[in-house]
Amino acid sequence: MTVQSDMSLASSDKNMIKNKAMNKTRLLIVFFTLSFTVKAVDYEGTSTSTRLQTSLKGRVLRVVTGQFFPVSYVLRNSSGQIEYGGFLHHQIQYMSQKLKFTYEVYLAAENTNGIKRNGTWSGLIGALLRDEADLGLAPFAINLERYEAIEFSGLLGGDYTGILVRYPEAIVSSTSPYDVFSYEVWIGILISIVSVVSLFIALTHAGVRFFTRDKNNETKVGTQMLYVLSTITSQGGYFRSRQSSLYVLAATWCFAAFVFVNIYNSTLVSYMSVIYQKPEINSFGDLAASSYKTTVSIGSISHLEVNSAKSGDMKTVADAIERCSDCKKHTAQDVASAVVEKENYAGILTFAVGYALMQNYNTGKQCRLTMAKEKTAWKHMYYAVPKTSPYTEEINREALWFLAFGLRDYLYKKYETEPAHCQLRYNNKGVSTKSSSNPIKLVQFYLPFLILFVGYAVACFQFCIEKFYYPTRQRKLQSCFRG
Repeated sequence: MTVQSDMSLASSDKNMIKNKAMNKTRLLIVFFTLSFTVKAVDYEGTSTSTRLQTSLKGRVLRVVTGQFFPVSYVLRNSSGQIEYGGFLHHQIQYMSQKLKFTYEVYLAAENTNGIKRNGTWSGLIGALLRDEADLGLAPFAINLERYEAIEFSGLLGGDYTGILVRYPEAIVSSTSPYDVFSYEVWIGILISIVSVVSLFIALTHAGVRFFTRDKNNETKVGTQMLYVLSTITSQGGYFRSRQSSLYVLAATWCFAAFVFVNIYNSTLVSYMSVIYQKPEINSFGDLAASSYKTTVSIGSISHLEVNSAKSGDMKTVADAIERCSDCKKHTAQDVASAVVEKENYAGILTFAVGYALMQNYNTGKQCRLTMAKEKTAWKHMYYAVPKTSPYTEEINREALWFLAFGLRDYLYKKYETEPAHCQLRYNNKGVSTKSSSNPIKLVQFYLPFLILFVGYAVACFQFCIEKFYYPTRQRKLQSCFRG
């Protein structure tokens, strides 16, 4: 009875704990349901007290911007009026309609996100700090120096930083017959040939000495080598032996040679019809080790990332930019112009900006720009507002809605995808390969012709030795013996 009562008490305790946990869970569900219900209410009505009221409603927002292609740019139409375009202007227009405010846009005195010189900020950050604007309409990346000056609000997305370079010329490899296999495979084939010939000779000598005692069954090294090579080149050859062990070895080698030759032949066709493209500058290591000048848009996310490097190749590039008087540009178009028009120039910018510039410069059959293979880590970007701004949360909220509705992808996704025209698909070695329908060129036969001419030279040299050196030496030896 005692045991049963104890068991009943234990089960009742468990039920009480379980009921309490279920009640807490129900309360949490009700709480989150109510909170999401309040947050999900639209902003159109004003009669319900639970509906959110926006402090931006009815306000006139002062917006400072600049030429930040392709997200924000300024154009002058045919009538001379200034027009603003780009993804950010679409987003601020969406926010103004949702939050019921109007805005006035003006250009910053210096076209940059902001550079701190002698304790004073320039560009968009300077305008925010001087209370000349309520919002900086540009993509801002976060670092400590900027965070001490401004507040980041409204996630815009992010991007990688890369290197803008000239489009590389197509190269036809003169070593295509060799490139089919890696050097490890070639070494393996050579070792296999030497091993097979050595085994042939060893088995032949062993058979003659211990079993057949027939000297006619013994074959020379040259004969065995000729058979092995003929198997590779013509898939067969006359085999002079009556030993069963050698038959097995010959059959094994025939199978291996069959595999080698057929893989080589099938792959060689594709290698002979492929062109290779690799930029001279394909990484920050290449850039640091070269004599190239590196341009960057001053105050941009790319400039920020380069300057933040403390060591390594990126630090070397940053120091080179500081020493260069012509490397800091105010717009991405200036960066691209330097790369296209000047020799030994490269530009550092985000991939979306690079792809947009590629769309502008790579027209028709002309390919002028591309992005190098290496990219840095992903960096998030935001709007900038003053530290004392009361609009931070509202901008955050509507920026997230803009992302959630897919409007950002609709307006901006094309700049985050490499244009199909003049596209380079890099492999692990940073080389882009493309199939070519052009006729096979002489340069692709340089290696076979070189081997052929070397063979001719060796054959002629051997002929001279046999016809001139050996007879002369033999006559001298005979005269010595006679004397």
